[in-house]
Amino acid sequence: MSKSIEERIEFLEKCANLYETSGNSSITDAEYDREFAACQKIDPDNPFFSKVGGWDEEHIYGTPFTHKYSMGSLNKDPNPEEFEKWFAKTHPDTHDLIAILDLKVDGCSLCLHYENGKIVRVVTRGDGKIGIDVTPNAKYINGVKKSIKEKGSVEIKGECYKDRKDFYENWVGDYENPRNFTSGSLNQKDPLVTKERGLSFVAYEVRGKEFATETRKVLFLEEQGFETLQKYVARIECRGRTAQDVARAVRKYMDKIDRSNLPFTIDGIVFKLNDIKVAEAMGTTDSEGRRPKANRAVKFPTAQKETVLEGIEWSIGRTGSLTPVGLLKPVRLAETTVQRVSLHNLKELKRLGITHYGCMVLVEKAGDIIPKVIRKTQDGPETDKIKVSKYCPLCKTEMQWDNTKTTVWCHNKACPAVINGSIEHWFKKIGVKGIGEGIIKKLTAKSCQELDPFVSSISEMYLLADHEEELSEEFGRKAFSNILKSIDSVKEVTLAKFIEALGIGKVGTTAKDITAIAPTVKDIDALKVSDLVKIDGFAQTKAESFVNGWKDMRGEIDNILNYVSVTEVNLASNKLEGKKFCFTGSFSNPSRGEMEQMVEDNGGKKSSVSKNLTALVWDEAISGSKIDKAKELGITIIAQKEFLEMIK
Repeated sequence: MSKSIEERIEFLEKCANLYETSGNSSITDAEYDREFAACQKIDPDNPFFSKVGGWDEEHIYGTPFTHKYSMGSLNKDPNPEEFEKWFAKTHPDTHDLIAILDLKVDGCSLCLHYENGKIVRVVTRGDGKIGIDVTPNAKYINGVKKSIKEKGSVEIKGECYKDRKDFYENWVGDYENPRNFTSGSLNQKDPLVTKERGLSFVAYEVRGKEFATETRKVLFLEEQGFETLQKYVARIECRGRTAQDVARAVRKYMDKIDRSNLPFTIDGIVFKLNDIKVAEAMGTTDSEGRRPKANRAVKFPTAQKETVLEGIEWSIGRTGSLTPVGLLKPVRLAETTVQRVSLHNLKELKRLGITHYGCMVLVEKAGDIIPKVIRKTQDGPETDKIKVSKYCPLCKTEMQWDNTKTTVWCHNKACPAVINGSIEHWFKKIGVKGIGEGIIKKLTAKSCQELDPFVSSISEMYLLADHEEELSEEFGRKAFSNILKSIDSVKEVTLAKFIEALGIGKVGTTAKDITAIAPTVKDIDALKVSDLVKIDGFAQTKAESFVNGWKDMRGEIDNILNYVSVTEVNLASNKLEGKKFCFTGSFSNPSRGEMEQMVEDNGGKKSSVSKNLTALVWDEAISGSKIDKAKELGITIIAQKEFLEMIK
């Protein structure tokens, strides 16, 4: 007698629960998938199909979620030598200090939420405050447990990664390295694609439950069935040892690691005090508790290799300046193939001495992420001299040199690169998320019928709802709706932020100095070059650029003001009026950024170390060039406590 559909689904559910809790099942994955598909075809509305693998499917992939506990990251040192300096300043007394060293896995950070022993949500790190709900996909990551023994409310944090051997044998091609593959595989709209990719999870942190030591925390994770880094962990007794001794032990540990045979990519090691209470008592280097002061990441030395500069591709930046992008003979660096590298501007080309194609250059990946040319190591053939493009590579307008002969400009305001860059800069600076380069390019491109683009200015981005029918078809209805929501998410900005976002004349944070003497739009209309050159940092050229740029954009500014209003900044006080402050070192409660804001909120200005500085606010645990320069200039040096007293 054949089984009923109810019995077949009940059997599938048992298999799913067995697989998620123990990793075993009475049938193979292929048999399960065939039976699943057959049952779904017979009874597609059965509640079981709103669950996959025993997980309640109540989550929508990509939904933002605010972390209960901040998902931070460690402060980093680029090598053991810098770590030694940090350790000497941070841990001058090594009495009773015991530390552990383990690997810094280069994957995608995840936070697993458990309630009463059952998983309820999986979220990416995001910016540390808000992550993305990836629960539908996480159910297919090896090592992510559906249930654990612990019955309290806990969060398990760790790294999602792709096995390196499997990646290079079966998947390399579409993705350059395991890290990119992991990110791309995790961020799939179809969870079954994630399942095919075979990702894994390794745990290293627990929140919501207290432990005395890091080693006890690792034991807890293993008791819950998670893969950990325990087999790679080393223990160091720091008591009675100098900073040099500890750094030597760190270096020895790093030298012993066989990175090529690890299942995951690592970009450094992690130093943690084993005594969690001692570490927590030291606080954090930021006000949001995301960077513990006691612990540190130490990076492996930056990878460097020589290769040939085969050509240059010229591009146009947001301001219209010509930017050279170096085309390299492909070279492997930090598990990626580097073929392109920004050379920034013509001044940088001159500094590097790059005048001919075919020259040899030394390339490194700064922070194992961004390729950078360090220096030229060998000249190229005399016949292959680099020639600067005479015409804009996009709009074909004839380029113009500036007075210093170091920058070439496209002055066509309708140049696609200028328009796209200006729009992207605007939304980024006013704090709108979700409006990236790809979306903007689609909106500003002409259609195949050579019609006018939907958008040709910042203000026209606020009129997209007029093209709802066409753009919903282009982007998808839900995606287009999200674009409109993003654009409308910021309705008010300060005048300084408004100016900075317009990007006129390379005015960045100095926009606050402009609004200090011209606090309204009408006041800025009346500004003269002679007014601006009185501001620190405004030479004649920059002042002229801003005044002329503001006049040129005046019509567009009025258009934008129809959708975004300018708010007044009310100072907390004028206690610091006429005073300038510089901060050096790491601070918490309040952080360095918060104190810089306090300066501005109370009428003062932040500045670099110069003879006009009122005071250098000093983190007493550090020394450095700013302190030396301040002493040389006779500038007052004060502690954080003294600064805070000034604005009470």
